[in-house]
Amino acid sequence: MAIRTTEELINKIDYEMSWRRKEIHDLKIIAASSHVSTIRKKVLYRTGVALLYAHWEGFVKCIGSYYLEFISLQRVPLNKLKNNFVTLIYKKQINESFNANKFSVFDSITDTLINNNTVRARVPYKSIIKTRSNLNSKVLKEITWCLGIDYDSFATKEYLLDARLVNKRNHVAHGEELFVDEDEFIEMIDEVLNLITIFKNEVENSAVIGSYKRN
Repeated sequence: MAIRTTEELINKIDYEMSWRRKEIHDLKIIAASSHVSTIRKKVLYRTGVALLYAHWEGFVKCIGSYYLEFISLQRVPLNKLKNNFVTLIYKKQINESFNANKFSVFDSITDTLINNNTVRARVPYKSIIKTRSNLNSKVLKEITWCLGIDYDSFATKEYLLDARLVNKRNHVAHGEELFVDEDEFIEMIDEVLNLITIFKNEVENSAVIGSYKRN
């Protein structure tokens, strides 16, 4: 179903948040259980790191796409959208024009921006949010720019993202040895839940107050 209202967007986000949070909480319960042997917990922590990363990447990619779809269906005039969304609209056309190596092919873009900038915009939302299977702080910063949301809330989480979550997940994905103890794993669970919540709040707040529009 198309996402046309803030209520529909929030419902979609809540659903994604709900099932992911439940699975992560279940993982936390198993990790802290006294009925699971030490050997099995060691395996759990390794696979759990990969699962935590998968939820983080999946949530950002999914919710980011939902938000762009919502903005696209608001049909905001081009001159009322923030610059980043105008860039998303014309990026493909600019690339094609640049590859043609002719200044004249840029004319249709120039004409729209100067003479037809009141046309209702359709922001692309399919295949825009690219996590590159490596959602570290650098990639996240680019995604938040595409979405026009604040990155500052994630700035203090860069070490967590890069050195702990993404780096450890890469060790697991490449079949390398990785040691994670129970305290560290529980802490990672809480931190990933916090990251997902921050991203959720940023997107929802931006939709509600209409921060995708020019002031």
